[in-house]
Amino acid sequence: MKLTKEQLVTIIEEELAMIEVDDGEKVMAAIADIPKTANTIADKTKEEIESLAEPSGLDPSVLAQAVAALLTAD
Repeated sequence: MKLTKEQLVTIIEEELAMIEVDDGEKVMAAIADIPKTANTIADKTKEEIESLAEPSGLDPSVLAQAVAALLTAD
């Protein structure tokens, strides 16, 4: 089942109301920052992979696949 952004925000707001979080606005602001933070992490990871692949002569995409496999391994 896929959720829209609006549905996800509604679910989070409902959960916050149930647990009576005093800083609900701060939590929602932090959640809103997730896409920006994820992009920042992805950009830094890409730069790091490219710099690591350069001296080895590997195509950066090969190293990126290896990193992705490691990150998603059980």
